[in-house]
Amino acid sequence: RKKGRKGCREPMSHVRLRKDVSSAETCGFVTYMLSFPIAAAYLLWAYVPDEILHSVGITYYPPKSVAVQLPTYILSLFAVIPLLYFGLNILSTPRYDSLDTLWDGHSKVATVTSMKAAPSVSPENRSEDESAVPEICDIDVGVINKMLLRSMTTGTENS
Repeated sequence: RKKGRKGCREPMSHVRLRKDVSSAETCGFVTYMLSFPIAAAYLLWAYVPDEILHSVGITYYPPKSVAVQLPTYILSLFAVIPLLYFGLNILSTPRYDSLDTLWDGHSKVATVTSMKAAPSVSPENRSEDESAVPEICDIDVGVINKMLLRSMTTGTENS
């Protein structure tokens, strides 16, 4: 550290300014900065009497009842939008008897080899590592039905 007057600091040479600013950051900053004058104009329009606005030369503005309606509409949107998203999700969900609930473009059907060992385990080491976690995949409905029916039939025979 360089010696200087007591209490003086060195310039911050370790701080680097970022030159790449994303458009989301820019839009967020501009929106933040514009929110203050817009809120001030809204509050002035809502609370200042019409006579004062006319004396300043402002004659074209919405009725004062909009000052109450606008926040009410905005707050009601907070309640309605989640309901709309819920309804859209219900409409986009396939019916219960549709085969789309079983398979889609992202389905990966299980094979016998994928259920024995994880793909990361090499074939020569598979016998050593039988506890490897199998690869994630979809089990065919026929296999599940066979397993369930077999357990149901064996369960009824034992009782």
